[in-house]
Amino acid sequence: MNLEAINSDPLEIDREYPALLECFTLNSNECRLNCTLYIAQGRGPHPTIILFHGFPGYEKNFDLAQVFRRAGYNVMIFHYRGSWGSEGFYSVNNVLEDADAAIDFLRSEKCKKSYRVDSENIILIGHSLGGFTALMTAAKHPEIKLVASLAGFNVGLYGDMLFKSEKLFKSSVELWKDSMLPLRGITAEEFLNSAIENKENWNLINLVKKLKSHSILMVAGSRDDTATIEEHHIALVDSLPKGKAANLKSIILDSDHSFSDKRIALSEVVLSWLLEQNKKCVD
Repeated sequence: MNLEAINSDPLEIDREYPALLECFTLNSNECRLNCTLYIAQGRGPHPTIILFHGFPGYEKNFDLAQVFRRAGYNVMIFHYRGSWGSEGFYSVNNVLEDADAAIDFLRSEKCKKSYRVDSENIILIGHSLGGFTALMTAAKHPEIKLVASLAGFNVGLYGDMLFKSEKLFKSSVELWKDSMLPLRGITAEEFLNSAIENKENWNLINLVKKLKSHSILMVAGSRDDTATIEEHHIALVDSLPKGKAANLKSIILDSDHSFSDKRIALSEVVLSWLLEQNKKCVD
């Protein structure tokens, strides 16, 4: 698959194993999470991406899911506990637990047989808090080699900033309070206090040693006023391993937090990286 093909329909359709869209629930700590799985055409098994949305998740990146499926990847997007109709209550801790539950689900026999999932080739990609989730989860799963963070938000670093500034805390409550509407069981104050309480454990800079064996893509927006590039991108990139042995790619696009005016460019950057990693595995 080449980049020129991402916006064109396939020349041939696999009638026996067509592209599909499956909607179902997966279980996390006895709660049902709403889930959508984009299944690539072909017998497979297909490498499968978990595409984590952010906080609260207005931008769900369905357009990226379509592009990745067109290139031969399955893509799963799910909603964390207490968000967008999923059962349970929302918290960052629950988001991280739900990420592990999603991985376990993709490794089930049902996913292998019914959804053509290559359980040995799971890829983590996330936007904003989803980027944080992807990197945090990858640090616990050395067997998952590919991880991408798109406008990733370093929750622990933010917690440290809140801890040091009462003014920032108060302004953040005002900033985030309307974002709580799609979430159940949490207030803006509780969300911010959890970041403060976990400012060390959730600071991605403190996890760089656990990420040294991963292939990492980090994409940021130069006009991002939520996950500002100096604090949330450059500081982490500078902390990750450098040199010939490192496998880190850092890209800054001239865009905002949601890459609102660079969606095609974003899809090309991520897909190019995925195909490059796939070629390395083949070689």
